[in-house]
Amino acid sequence: MKRLTNGLLSIVLIIMLSEMIHPQNISSESGTTKYSLYNTTTEFITSEIAADSFFILVSVPDSYYSTQERYPVLYVLDGDIAYGMAASIARYLQIGENIPELIVVGIGYGSLTKSAAKKRRRDYRPTETGGAENFLKFLYEELIPYIDANYRTIPGDRTINGYSLGGLFGLFTFFTRPETFKNYIIGSPNLSWDDYSIFKYEENSPEKIGDMQLKIFISVGSEESEERYFNPVDSLVTNIQRYNYSGVNLETHVFNGSTHLMGPPESLTHGLISVFIK
Repeated sequence: MKRLTNGLLSIVLIIMLSEMIHPQNISSESGTTKYSLYNTTTEFITSEIAADSFFILVSVPDSYYSTQERYPVLYVLDGDIAYGMAASIARYLQIGENIPELIVVGIGYGSLTKSAAKKRRRDYRPTETGGAENFLKFLYEELIPYIDANYRTIPGDRTINGYSLGGLFGLFTFFTRPETFKNYIIGSPNLSWDDYSIFKYEENSPEKIGDMQLKIFISVGSEESEERYFNPVDSLVTNIQRYNYSGVNLETHVFNGSTHLMGPPESLTHGLISVFIK
């Protein structure tokens, strides 16, 4: 993998909701409030599939209110902590004309408690009880249709960003239902879950991926554990490359000097530039 030395400070912004609404097609228990910060609205959306509620934050570009343009959508996992960072990075890159204007959607649980962490593990890890499978079904059957119905999106122009355990879920999606997103930004995925079972999904993925036109960016830090992160990620990238997919544009990066918790802003910044380069 190519090495580079670049870094950004992570901005952690958690926005809580205040009014009650009832979104269409999905049961809702709380409300939408428009904030001046990146035109953010928030709501709790209840999923029948996942049998739980999710804290959804949505940022639209400033031009959203003065035009009738449609926009690509960036879906950010770990939204409780990563949404503010993602919205800020997207704004910086849009100002620099590195990427197009985006709608940014953060998917979280409304807190950073142990209970939320337990739900995160439930949703991001493939299990026999359907954890990641149910969460993925919630995305493509409930959340994505809701966002497309209520915001001016470009249907099909969707990017997912996942880091660590969220990166594991991103790869699970790429290997099992790749058409869900057009672009995948995967940072330091935690592949060790269930004795590295993600490799089994990878082995069965070629027929699903076929000749789809997809972009995937995978990164890891040079100072991360070789056993837990670096070596498994390197092996997985090698496996993906061996298929030589005609439509898959794969880019990888090793961030020199980066530890696991330094990686999220680096991965998202360079991942966005990678997947939106024409």
